Amino acid sequence: MISAAVLGAGIYTLVATVCHDAAHGSFAASRWVNGICVFAGFSLIGVSGKLWAERHLRLHHMYPNIAGTDIDADGSSLLRLSPSKPWRPWHRFQCWYAVFLYALVLPHLAFAEDFEHLRKARRNWPNKFSGVWPLAEFATSKMIHICLFLIMPFFMSEHGNFLLAGYYLVFVSSASLLFVAINVGSHISDKAEFFDPDGDGKLPLDWAHHQIRTSVDWAPTSRLAIALTGGANAHCAHHLFPRFAHTHNRALSRMVIKTANEFGVSLNILAPWKVVQAHMSHLYKMSRPPQIVDGRNVVGQ
Repeated sequence: MISAAVLGAGIYTLVATVCHDAAHGSFAASRWVNGICVFAGFSLIGVSGKLWAERHLRLHHMYPNIAGTDIDADGSSLLRLSPSKPWRPWHRFQCWYAVFLYALVLPHLAFAEDFEHLRKARRNWPNKFSGVWPLAEFATSKMIHICLFLIMPFFMSEHGNFLLAGYYLVFVSSASLLFVAINVGSHISDKAEFFDPDGDGKLPLDWAHHQIRTSVDWAPTSRLAIALTGGANAHCAHHLFPRFAHTHNRALSRMVIKTANEFGVSLNILAPWKVVQAHMSHLYKMSRPPQIVDGRNVVGQ
């Protein structure tokens, strides 16, 4: 079980450092090398790398914390992570059950959300996802994960099915919880802001200020933190300069902090434990039923 937890943490680190950079085209100079890294790394967790990269670049990076567009804030209906999402009675208890859902984020993405995302991608971007090769990549990514972590252990291990099921649960939970702990608090937080377009579809801030106001950093100039998280701790610099590899985020963060101080722009920089606290505080606020006073949502936002 300890080995399973270490394996999950190791695969998450591989995806966060190598595959995330490759999705942005910043791991290697070759587009083919980047594509192979994205496919191989995400296949280990059963996710279509091509599909994930398209959503990550087109939706999350262009529209963080905007209603109906950000894949992180507009996730499962079991959790209310954005003030624009409708409130449901079970959201009252989301602070209590969220951690159990977070432990299953990656298998849910692989075996539930990915199929819905593929259906939408084939409709919205038919030139990229309607052919045979995208379907082959999608199916192969699932089969690699299933063969490595379900079929092969079943036939080769001397342990019983109960222990094998426990191994798989620990493995996916380790990777999922690390993903949530390191990444989700960088946007889903009571320190980050959420924006709705006006009647003309316009946002209140320019692109750069929007990226700053919707991002939360922790130890953004720590070389160790950046190496272990793939630069997720320096999220503001990453969103402002997404084409740079994560190894540059330390220097970029220093530039961002210096320039922000020079022009009086506030940055959201918290201690590591404060990021988790801010996320849980936001989760609690979103669990309260909205109350409309003078046409304004004053509770649950």
